[in-house]
Amino acid sequence: MPDQNKPEDQRDRLQLKDQKEHAGSNVNDSTNRAQSGMPDTRGMGWKEIGGVILLLVILLIAYSLYQVFFG
Repeated sequence: MPDQNKPEDQRDRLQLKDQKEHAGSNVNDSTNRAQSGMPDTRGMGWKEIGGVILLLVILLIAYSLYQVFFG
């Protein structure tokens, strides 16, 4: 029983309880984030965001070179 009194366990239990009680709001929040057109980067650090931007720039350059030589 003492293991259930840890703050992490209490937080997890409360979060699961809240998700079960308000399942519709979670769907609504997800829909609103998807409609905004902005990527959800809240869980990403600056290195991950920079990597995504770098990947997009590399793909744009590769597509441009493909169009120049084979288009």
